[in-house]
Amino acid sequence: MHDRVLVGMGATIMDGAVIESDVIIGAGSLVPPGKTLESGYLYVGSPVKQARKLTEQEKSFFLYTAKKYCELKDRYLASKA
Repeated sequence: MHDRVLVGMGATIMDGAVIESDVIIGAGSLVPPGKTLESGYLYVGSPVKQARKLTEQEKSFFLYTAKKYCELKDRYLASKA
């Protein structure tokens, strides 16, 4: 699994699957063994199929949410000090 990947709730990724960067895997989807998911797409289904290209806004979401999770972690740790 490469960088900037969002795996939806309940999705299953089997052995040997390769998830390239900038990919969203829909909730409940199944990535079969040995499947490669090409960078820059939304994948859904069981087994997954390439649904559509990600928008620039969706791609920017990866970095935005990562930053927000780090901020939440910092606030939590500061409240426990």
